[in-house]
Amino acid sequence: MTSAFDAPGDWLKGNLHLHTTVSDGEKTPQQAVDGYREHGYDFLSITDHDRVVDVDELDGGGMTLVHGIEIAPPGAELGQTIHMVGIGMSGEPEKVEGEMAQQALDRLNTLAQVSFVAHPSWSSLTFADILPLEGIIGVEVFNTTCRRGIGRGTSEVQWDECLARGREFFGLAVDDAHCHYDDLYGGWVMLRAEENTREAICAALAAGHFYASSGPTIEHVAIDGETLRVECSPCVEVFAVCPMPGRGTTNWRIGGGREAATAFDLPLRAGTDPIRIVVIDEAGRRAWTNPFWLD
Repeated sequence: MTSAFDAPGDWLKGNLHLHTTVSDGEKTPQQAVDGYREHGYDFLSITDHDRVVDVDELDGGGMTLVHGIEIAPPGAELGQTIHMVGIGMSGEPEKVEGEMAQQALDRLNTLAQVSFVAHPSWSSLTFADILPLEGIIGVEVFNTTCRRGIGRGTSEVQWDECLARGREFFGLAVDDAHCHYDDLYGGWVMLRAEENTREAICAALAAGHFYASSGPTIEHVAIDGETLRVECSPCVEVFAVCPMPGRGTTNWRIGGGREAATAFDLPLRAGTDPIRIVVIDEAGRRAWTNPFWLD
């Protein structure tokens, strides 16, 4: 599988989870679009609860607007609902009360180009809730409103458990902004596509040609035999995370972790597969690659 760093095209910045006054947000759809455009985003999906906002009626001002929705069917192991986001919607799915997660997801995917599980940590989802779902590209690894609202914005544990059990899931960073407090512009995906269109954006998402960030930029990742090279904006820590027991490495192991750098070379032990890269800047903000499957 071609990684985002080797795929053709340009880098595009986008947010794929956002709520407006159409459901439980505090900004109108146009106010939300205007804010993301002013902050330099290239694309945006409005994903109100159980409603598809007709973004064709909005002025994107050069930003690509993608139809989206969030649904929340019941059925999680600990009694919660399982929130899922659909991107590239061609219509609005019927809501069937009491319909369980897979059936609701199947209905969603008749209209969505891609879908993923939202905020596993906020929802207290276990890997058993996510693992059997068929038809998702991955999970939110970072969610701004969950970070700033209740301190549970990252979901690396659930992601890694699914990877360790063989699911080739991607990780996305989003805002999920409602604007009840400052939850805007904190998480995004950097996506590699040959053009800034809805079709190209959805195709790149489906192919995993993106990385997730809450701040740092990842310029390039290359794996040559047993050596990993990461080029990024100034960061103090780099992790090569493997979900298998006792695998992976960090720059601390080679005497790093003290000063910011823009390039890191790490040795990889045999059997470190799959791996995903995490970079951390001096402010503690992170960026996450999608997994690399080396075998």
